[in-house]
Amino acid sequence: MMKALLLVGTAFAAVSLPMTAAAQVATPGAAVAPAATTQAEPSGQTTGLAEIVVTAQRRVENAQRAAVAIDVVSPGELTRAGVVTATTLNATVPALTVQQGGGANTTFFVRGVGNFTNNGYSDPAIAFNLDGVYLGRPTSTTGTFFDLERIEVLKGPQGTLYGRNATGGAINVIPAKPKLGERSVSLSGGFGNYNAIDVEAAANLPIGDNAAFRLAGKIVNRDGYNQDGTSDEVGQAIRAQLLVRPSPGVTVRISGDYSHQGGRGAGGSYVGTENFTPGTPATATSPANYTFTPANVDPYSGLLSRSGSAYFAQAVIPGTFINPAPLVRPYLNNTYWGLTGEVNADLAGGTLTIVPAYRHSKLDNLFNGPSFRGSLNRENDSQFSGEMRFQGPRVGPFDWLIGGYYFDETVKGQYGINQYQIISFQDFTSKTKSYATFGRVTAHLGDALRFVAAGRYTHDSKTFNGSSDTLVELCNNAPPPFGTGCFGGPSLPVVQTLAQVPGVPALPGPANAVPYGSAGNILFYIPNQVNAAISKGRVTYRLAAEYDVARASLLYASYETGYRSGGFSNAPGHETFAPEYVEAWTLGSKNRFFNSRVQLNIELFHWRYRNQQVSHYGLDANNATNYFTENIGSSTIKGVDVEAQVLVTRNTRLSGTVQYLDAKATSYTYNTPRDAASPPPAVGCAVTPTTAGGAAVYAIDCAGKPSYNSPRWSLNGGIEQTIPLGDRKLVLNGDARYRSNSVVGFEYLAQQNSGSFWTFDASATFGSTDERWSITGYIRNITNQAVPLFTQYVAPAGGVLSSVYAPPRTYGVRLGYKY
Repeated sequence: MMKALLLVGTAFAAVSLPMTAAAQVATPGAAVAPAATTQAEPSGQTTGLAEIVVTAQRRVENAQRAAVAIDVVSPGELTRAGVVTATTLNATVPALTVQQGGGANTTFFVRGVGNFTNNGYSDPAIAFNLDGVYLGRPTSTTGTFFDLERIEVLKGPQGTLYGRNATGGAINVIPAKPKLGERSVSLSGGFGNYNAIDVEAAANLPIGDNAAFRLAGKIVNRDGYNQDGTSDEVGQAIRAQLLVRPSPGVTVRISGDYSHQGGRGAGGSYVGTENFTPGTPATATSPANYTFTPANVDPYSGLLSRSGSAYFAQAVIPGTFINPAPLVRPYLNNTYWGLTGEVNADLAGGTLTIVPAYRHSKLDNLFNGPSFRGSLNRENDSQFSGEMRFQGPRVGPFDWLIGGYYFDETVKGQYGINQYQIISFQDFTSKTKSYATFGRVTAHLGDALRFVAAGRYTHDSKTFNGSSDTLVELCNNAPPPFGTGCFGGPSLPVVQTLAQVPGVPALPGPANAVPYGSAGNILFYIPNQVNAAISKGRVTYRLAAEYDVARASLLYASYETGYRSGGFSNAPGHETFAPEYVEAWTLGSKNRFFNSRVQLNIELFHWRYRNQQVSHYGLDANNATNYFTENIGSSTIKGVDVEAQVLVTRNTRLSGTVQYLDAKATSYTYNTPRDAASPPPAVGCAVTPTTAGGAAVYAIDCAGKPSYNSPRWSLNGGIEQTIPLGDRKLVLNGDARYRSNSVVGFEYLAQQNSGSFWTFDASATFGSTDERWSITGYIRNITNQAVPLFTQYVAPAGGVLSSVYAPPRTYGVRLGYKY
């Protein structure tokens, strides 16, 4: 019913509002924000840094006048950094960490707030918004990075103006909009090592005086960085938009997009194994009596660097169980599409905006790894959202905004996850309905001082209906040299349902075991069913003060709250988890000096992160390996962020950003099952055998540890030199990036530290001064630094550690033309 009302409302507004607005408004509405400019205008046009336009506060404003913690990435910066997917945003924003796992799942962290989500069970901690529409699934960010105005990265809880609540921040990807009266075409393409081909095109066509059509598309094809062909990039995307201005003050825009993701997907490299050695004293590098055996492999050599199945039989499952069959070939076959409408109308009482949207994704993928023989995932996600907001006129010293939001999502998934001697089949349907009302009031106390109060009430209702069937394969014979082991026995196949496993009899429960094959293997069957529902409402708010110290200097302070709703796991003993919360203090200053030739922005922040949600592999209540989310404690996050730009001369620009971050767990505890046959867990935290709820467990305490993905020091620095050559120019760019050590895996093992590193990029662009055409040569990660983004440990697969790495050294040439 809500969907129908919103769609009918949009259609009615598109027809009736033009007549209303035409009678009441004398000036056009600001429906289409101007595009973000580059950091400095072309040589000879200005003596100062250019303005950057943002809409982070639901209004068009100069970024230097926006009293929020925000980083803005322009299209030029995206091109120089090679940002074609969300993962490569790591190179542009110091506060942001992006990780990619198997099956095209993308996860985000901002200043240590985030999660290692790789399924459809939970919500992301960082809201990802495309064209003003919240995307509920991490995979749906694929195919969005082309023909953009800019990307806005908001740091800190977003609990007032945005679609879904987010505890860590928001990423706003803003496509270029159709422009009335403009006829233009742009085309760019590049090629580089790893057989990389990247082509992007856009056309803007006027339709009379009051309509315009924009069509944009992108094709990318690149071989994998890993030897087995994984970590490749294969995709196509297209976006079409129609903008109509039926009368002054009213615009109606309809947007549709489609993208397909193919290739083999993300891949990892074998790092080594943690081997349990009883009687060996635990140390910082060998926690809980585990000895780490490192692998002698190149980080980019991939999964099959030691001859496929023979490698896994020797290095992963040493001599006790079965000879696994060769790995199946990984693949991605994911499609995404969406429709968005936007109506803006300037009325006598203010500006009305209506944004209905529908998005759908269909996932079909299989990924391998040292800890997985194959994970076969199929998932269908659909979401409908509708937002309506009204910006009222200023009444005395007050201006105000009110709005409402509705979100309806259904996720249907089937997962088949094979970890050699364990295979889990999961089938689930998850539904979410979220309602919200929000508002903001700004009190102007004179020309320089403003107070802001914003609030939001959100109610989330969720249901989960899922089942899991787990098979555990063990060897009933003694291992060599004391016995024959089970070599030659059958291997559990990579399939998606229990019925597809050959030779498996009906098993009544986990206490029963039956022979599997004739080499001594036995099978245990562990079923599980989860039917749960949660319903939760929450008020979040923001209080802020803003003061114009001078014409180009802004001082602001704010306190804001955010929450992320709870959810479900298809794991016994971890069926539900509770919401998490963030409270954030911010003190900031944004300044320009010397006729806008120098920009200096400083932000001090202090966050309190409570009831933190963490997703990870672990043992469930049936003592079986599973993936689930649980609330594990709280953290304190504080630091300073300094951003500076200096236009040293008309043609020389220096830029730099430094973030100091102190993010630490003040409490962090969880339990894992314990029995006589199980060794203590391999973790870099305190482990205590104890009893909880009548069950024997290991109590794990990680208090005092740094937050995940929170380097203490982050630095981005760059120089841009323009060399005028008559009606042509040469632009030279050099960029450096430093990150100190951060924790990139759940268990806090020594091998789950990234280490500190520097990376360097360089480019040279030759083209016309009017930027009609250009040719660019680039090289990224010049020193070929291996940067681990995520290191995963899975105990049942022989205690294997594997890492996913950022791109190695890449280089190429890119050509661009527009008219």
